[in-house]
Amino acid sequence: MTSVWIHRDDEVLLLLRRGSRVIPDSYVGIGGHLDDGETSDPAQGALRELREEVGLTEDDLVDFGLRCVAMRDMGDEVRINYYFAGRLRDDSKAPITCTEGELRWFPLDAAFDDLPMPPTGRAALVDWIDHGRPTDGIRFVAVDKADAVVVQHGGGAG
Repeated sequence: MTSVWIHRDDEVLLLLRRGSRVIPDSYVGIGGHLDDGETSDPAQGALRELREEVGLTEDDLVDFGLRCVAMRDMGDEVRINYYFAGRLRDDSKAPITCTEGELRWFPLDAAFDDLPMPPTGRAALVDWIDHGRPTDGIRFVAVDKADAVVVQHGGGAG
């Protein structure tokens, strides 16, 4: 899975995804499953999802890159999510619609604990924000079967 956090100034854009077969209705970044051939380059999958869901390309973003890899132990499988981030260029138009749900801008200091979010998505987003939204390095987050964060570490400004 991939997810892209688009941010501007002191806000991050999240998608309220409804009707997913994988997660309950919740706030997530823009993204989805990797297609065949994208597992060796998850950025291509993230950019494809960004283009398909909100019409943005890499040219619309500054400092686009992988920021966190998150693993979640589901008991019978381990899921891996690749979290990317990019700042919306000042001259790019912010998306207002999405093919997968409703878009909403949140302040970066929002109480994300109060939002319905997948455990890995919340842990990765909060970790990225808490470490100053680094653009140099990749953070790592692991979540156990009880949805508790068990590991957080990595490169970057944190």
